Amino acid sequence: MKFTKIEFARQTNFLLALLFIHFAFFGYLSNVYQKSIGEGVLFLYQVMFHPQSYFALIILVAIVFLMAFRENFFEYGIRNSIWLVPFIVVQSWIWYFFVSYDVNLMWYENFDITVIGGYFLRLESYITILTLLGINVSAAILAAITREKYNSIKMRIKKIEV
Repeated sequence: MKFTKIEFARQTNFLLALLFIHFAFFGYLSNVYQKSIGEGVLFLYQVMFHPQSYFALIILVAIVFLMAFRENFFEYGIRNSIWLVPFIVVQSWIWYFFVSYDVNLMWYENFDITVIGGYFLRLESYITILTLLGINVSAAILAAITREKYNSIKMRIKKIEV
């Protein structure tokens, strides 16, 4: 049995995107809304397109764009952007748990596990998933187009220098 070399660059791009989404994207949303976000963190389409937190959409697009732009093959960037959607949904559940914690009472004040249990029974969850899928794939395609243009300009510069 021959062991093959694992390329950590691709996995690193994906893991860094997950970390940035967890801390930058959800951190920004939680900072803007404080405790009033409630179930909005579960159904992200409600808060991403709100004028108060429109910058969250820009943060998400920038994270996906940079992740896909760093890939050598644009297919990997598009695939990873699709794989980000279930992770974002699970992270929204985690942040729903974090947001409902009240420091003064040392208790989870507004946490309702039935909301997470019935997540896929509500129409809002499918709207959220389709919205995230559309945002991620369009940002990844834009990054792939930009990367191809960047590579062609780089090749033209090499031809001119030679």
